[in-house]
Amino acid sequence: MEHKKGEPHMDKRGNIFSRNMRLFAAIMTLIEALVLTSFTGCAGKKVDYGVDTEVKEQKNASKVSDLRTDKPWVENITVQTKKGDVTLGIDAKILVPDCETMHVVGVEDVKLDTEYKKRFLDAYFGGGEYYYHDLEHYTVDELNSYIDLKSRELNEMNSRDDVDDSTKQELVQQMEQDLSGYRDLLTDAKISYTIASDLQSCDEYAGYKGDTFCEVTFKEHWVNAYVFKLDGKYYGPPSFKEENYDNVSQTFQEDNLTDSAGADGNECTRSAAESKKLVQDFMGKLGLSNQVERGECDCNWLGFNNGDENWESRSNTLWGYVYSYGTGIDGQVFKDSFDSSECDSMLREDTKDITLGDSIQLTVTDNGIIDVVIEYPVSVTSISGSVEMLSLKNIEQIIKEQLKNNADKYELEINKSFNNMQLTYFRLKDKNETAKYSYVPVWSFSRLVDSQKKNVILVNAIDGTIINSEDVF
Repeated sequence: MEHKKGEPHMDKRGNIFSRNMRLFAAIMTLIEALVLTSFTGCAGKKVDYGVDTEVKEQKNASKVSDLRTDKPWVENITVQTKKGDVTLGIDAKILVPDCETMHVVGVEDVKLDTEYKKRFLDAYFGGGEYYYHDLEHYTVDELNSYIDLKSRELNEMNSRDDVDDSTKQELVQQMEQDLSGYRDLLTDAKISYTIASDLQSCDEYAGYKGDTFCEVTFKEHWVNAYVFKLDGKYYGPPSFKEENYDNVSQTFQEDNLTDSAGADGNECTRSAAESKKLVQDFMGKLGLSNQVERGECDCNWLGFNNGDENWESRSNTLWGYVYSYGTGIDGQVFKDSFDSSECDSMLREDTKDITLGDSIQLTVTDNGIIDVVIEYPVSVTSISGSVEMLSLKNIEQIIKEQLKNNADKYELEINKSFNNMQLTYFRLKDKNETAKYSYVPVWSFSRLVDSQKKNVILVNAIDGTIINSEDVF
């Protein structure tokens, strides 16, 4: 289910909690391969940018400052398609990053192995005890509470009349089988938690941060830590406890935050500066001290009662702070450099676990660092010196040749104009070594319509090769 800003989230027991899972449920897509085309007439310095591709001869090399201009690219060109000639209008503002030079940065996926789990769990729980917390290790009380919840859901399904009989029968049968499995787990369930000693066989853990019970879940390319609400145990802003709301939840936060943390009226006993120092120390323990800040904001909480359908009548308050980071260089966060979800030609409904750009988001309250979402963590393996790039005129010529020679690859009869040209970092997958990538300066040329990029053409800014999205899946 898609969550909107301000909406609460549900945990696996049906409780509302502060887990941020937007990116995990979002479209997973990334350009993973190169289709290389020739560009003649280049001569000069060779640049090895660490990916499996043809090394081009360079000329007209430029720094970012040489590419920065207030003058847009304005031109009309005619291309021949199967349906006849089409005149294309180009009126594109030239956008470049706010830095003087660009680099090639090599990265490698971080393995979420037992060593990584231990490092995270020790840092998150401050060296205190932590326990196995998959269903097989739930306590007797937790299992009984979970069984009660699932039994209520089964009864609700049996009473529904808006589901056709065959579908209802199938769902009820599955729910009954699940319930039977949960009841079987009671046979070996313990009264208390089991301290985690072997981190190889389990991916869900829990422990206490002060008097707050928290869970940590590890999945491939993803780590999530959050408050695991125990029955009858309140967690949330102090003012909401007095109101005795049925539901209290941290609202959904975009991960590229834009506001400044530390607004008046924040109920947190920690200051924004203290909280940020806590976050930076925590990230240092995880080996993430070189991350670039993406943004911060005050943490907004929502309180409401069951059956309250009037969204405007629900209460909001600030308690704590949210901070977001990602791998990058010179203040440029790679995850934000190129958003493939904005490109209609780069999405496929059947895309599975395609590695995305990395990020980490952390929420700090009176209880310390509580909510943590780490997605697609990587380690930086190499950083080149400043690279030389083709001149803007050369890039424009390459794009025009691509449009003329490959006109039928694009919907030019529908989208006859282009208005977006941006120099950015783009991640290329190493064909020979899995889990290794290079972030390379790339020009993105497209028609931008309602935040969607149409007819995207990507050009390697160093050697002029075309990066083709059609052969990456």
